[in-house]
Amino acid sequence: MGVPKIFGNWKVVLLSFLGATIFWFFSALGKDYNSRINYPIEFVYNKDSLVAITPLPEYVDIDVSGGGWDLFRESFWFGSDPIVFELDNPAAIRYLTRPTILPIISDQLDEYRINFLFTDTLFIDIDRKVSKKVTLKIDSVNISMDDDYRIISPIRLIPDTAVIQGPTSFIDTLESSYTFKLEEESLDKTYDRFVKLGLPESYGIHSDPPTVHVQFEVDRFDRLELNTTVELQNFPSDSSAFVTDPNIVVQFVVQQELREDYFADDFKVVVDYNLINPTDSTAPAIVVFHPENVIEVEAIPDSLAITYVK
Repeated sequence: MGVPKIFGNWKVVLLSFLGATIFWFFSALGKDYNSRINYPIEFVYNKDSLVAITPLPEYVDIDVSGGGWDLFRESFWFGSDPIVFELDNPAAIRYLTRPTILPIISDQLDEYRINFLFTDTLFIDIDRKVSKKVTLKIDSVNISMDDDYRIISPIRLIPDTAVIQGPTSFIDTLESSYTFKLEEESLDKTYDRFVKLGLPESYGIHSDPPTVHVQFEVDRFDRLELNTTVELQNFPSDSSAFVTDPNIVVQFVVQQELREDYFADDFKVVVDYNLINPTDSTAPAIVVFHPENVIEVEAIPDSLAITYVK
C-alpha cells in the first residue's frame, strides 16, 4: 500500500506554512500600534565632583504609539538608546516632575507619539563630593584580646591622619578625629597589620590612604597572690583596739615574664582606724603602694575586723 501523497509532500506543506507565517508577521509589524513600555533612561552629570546617594531611576513608564517594528525592537531592548537627562546642578534638585520629564522624552523619542506618561516623578539624590582631613584614633577599649593577654606597648598608627572623601551629607558628620575598630578577635600575639578604616562601602566614600599601619605589642599576663600583713594607721597608742587578724592576701595581675620579680615587701596595705564602720567594727584594707608594672591590685579580704580591749 502506497504512502498518501500529502505525506509524501510534507516538506512543501511545511515551507508553505512557514512562508505564510513570515508574511503575516512582517505584514503585522508594518502597522501602527499602541504599547506601554518601560524605556531606559540615563542621567548625565559631572561624576568627578558629584555622587548619587541613592540609586537613580533607570526607566520611565510610558504609553506610546508607533510602528510595529519600532515597538518590537523596544519591547525586547534591541539597541534601545536610553533617554538622556542632562543635570546642570543636580545637587540643588531632588526630583523631576511630569511637566519636566515629558518634553525631554518627546524630543528624544520623535519616532513615537507619546500618549501618556505613567511615571509621575523621578526622584534624585545627588550630593557634592568634598574631603576632610582627620586625625586617626583606634578604639582601644574594644580591642578583643585572648584570655590572659594584654597590650603592653603604645598603639602606633602610621600615618596618624587621613583625608576622607565623600558626599557632603556624610563628611559634615565627621569630627576632627575619626575612630576606627579592629575586626580581629582574641588577639594573642604582637599586632602588625594594615587596617581599613571601616568607612561605609557606598556613595563613593574612600580615604587617602585607604589603610593604616597598626602596631602594638601583646604579652600574656598571670594573676598572682602574695601573703602579707597590714599596717595600722591612726590606731590608739594604748593598744585598746587592734586588727583581729592582720594577715591578708594581695592579688594582682602582671606580665608573665615578670612574675618572679615581686615580693610581699613590694606592696603596702593599710587599715585606718578613722575609717572604721561603727555598725560592724570593720575597716577597709587599702593597697596604698604597689609596683607600677602590676595591675588589677586588690586586697583579700577587702575589709578587716577591729577588736576593742576595755
